[in-house]
Amino acid sequence: MSEKNEQRNWDREEVVVLVAEYFRTKQMLPEIIDENYHRISSILRIREMKITGERVSDIFRNYSGIRMQSGRIRCLDPDTEYDGMTGTKLQKEIVEEYLENPEKIMLEAASIISRYQ
Repeated sequence: MSEKNEQRNWDREEVVVLVAEYFRTKQMLPEIIDENYHRISSILRIREMKITGERVSDIFRNYSGIRMQSGRIRCLDPDTEYDGMTGTKLQKEIVEEYLENPEKIMLEAASIISRYQ
């Protein structure tokens, strides 16, 4: 099995998981949020391997990347004053969808997670 080294843009399923998990855990203890970054990384890395049939590099959707992207989502959260980063167009769209209908995004994320967990 070859190894996929390049990063690629995040797709809808990945951002849905990231947004749903950000909002689900944002009021939890930092240690729990940190554990969840590892969980999200694992799910997205498994997803990529199943989709591409290739091993992923150590940096693909790793803990640090998940943590950084979650910071972007946090900047889009109207309940925070955090503004150290800007979200991508897709992240903004998914956060808007979440704010309009949280249950829909949470169900979509749960479906994605259950396929790759």
